[in-house]
Amino acid sequence: MSQTDKKISLETAQQWTNQWRSDESTYNSHNECNAFLIPTQDLQGVLNEMQGETGDTYIRAYIGVDPTTNTEKLIIVGTRAEVQKDGSIIYRDLLPAQGMGGTGDSIWDFTKPCPTYCDPDSSLN
Repeated sequence: MSQTDKKISLETAQQWTNQWRSDESTYNSHNECNAFLIPTQDLQGVLNEMQGETGDTYIRAYIGVDPTTNTEKLIIVGTRAEVQKDGSIIYRDLLPAQGMGGTGDSIWDFTKPCPTYCDPDSSLN
């Protein structure tokens, strides 16, 4: 990985995606999910919420399944760096208050799983 721009090569990306498929949980033994199509509004929304954060900032993505549709979901949240007593850093999820009408930060999920929203010509697919 380039330390300057955090980019990885296609070869590395292929290795990582193949590794995910070989190490995946038993869920994917019965369901196929290789990637997610993520609307820009998701990423822009979480970035907008994180505008006040300083230093290195990160977004966390969780993998989940909507049980009503049996559809894979990528759940996106912003994080906040929290320095621990020993000097280490924990990136805490920025989450809304408890309950459906909670205020505060958001949890983003407008993603679509691949398949069926795949690029059939991608060497990562």
